[in-house]
Amino acid sequence: MREFVKPRVIISKCIGFEACRYNGLIIKSDFVEKLKDFVDFYPICPEVEIGLGVPRDPIRIIELEDELRLYQPSTELDLTEKMKKFIDEFLDNVHDIDGFILKNRSPSCGIKAVKVYQGFGNSRTKSKPGFFGNAVLERFSYLAIEDEGRLRNLKIREIFLTKLYTLAGFRKVKESRNLNALIKFHSDNKMLLMAYNQENMRKMGRIISNHDNKPFDDLISKYESLIHDSILDPPQNTANINVLMHAMGYFKNEIISGEKSFFLDSIEKYRKGIYPLFVCLNILKSWIIRFNNEYLGEQTFFEPYPEELIPITSI
Repeated sequence: MREFVKPRVIISKCIGFEACRYNGLIIKSDFVEKLKDFVDFYPICPEVEIGLGVPRDPIRIIELEDELRLYQPSTELDLTEKMKKFIDEFLDNVHDIDGFILKNRSPSCGIKAVKVYQGFGNSRTKSKPGFFGNAVLERFSYLAIEDEGRLRNLKIREIFLTKLYTLAGFRKVKESRNLNALIKFHSDNKMLLMAYNQENMRKMGRIISNHDNKPFDDLISKYESLIHDSILDPPQNTANINVLMHAMGYFKNEIISGEKSFFLDSIEKYRKGIYPLFVCLNILKSWIIRFNNEYLGEQTFFEPYPEELIPITSI
């Protein structure tokens, strides 16, 4: 069983930590509740931080002369500058974080589909991220960022967890300042990185070979840039299937025809969106254990995050 680095995640405080929503309620999330045993959470509520109480009158994003403003209709307060000041001060001091889980559709924390109103009326014109959520996306686009609403979706959770734990593992290597640790990280993540971006995976391999005997700081900086670029977007199903088929090749002389047919059928169901990826991964993991394949046993592709989190990613 793999040992996992505990990710560090900034989360909207109203999601399972404190009743600080505008209406005085707390958001229940089974996913976040389960994650509390596996993640170091750092809760924050931007609206409370700028002095709004609990409960409070709702705020909204309005568009005035092509500029977005944060506005509280009941008090006619423009909270834009207060929020921008908080965002800059807070995010300037964010370091060594692996991801964010933010409140969906919130005018402060939302990362997608936040209502924007035309002027002071009730005419909705478009959807944008919230003020805090947008700043997070702009500054930390390479991190694992999601909202609690989207994380109800099976595939999105798989992608989020895989990215989150990959980044946490890399953070530990970076902190170690140890070339052997970086080489081990690359070796263990080779198939995972192959699914994300084969070209970058090869470039990273050339970096860690270090033929020019460059200092660790130079190597880790170049490697970090490539890994962030590689995992910016999730792997396509076809890329995952290529890696699955590649891994099956290690067992072509061991498995019987019925096992191969069952596995290929599972891959086809994954391709069609009927099965999640972990179904195919678990079949391969059973062969890895059965035939004691040490190389594949070290590959994070087959266990990218703690298996205890798998049951809550069922449909």
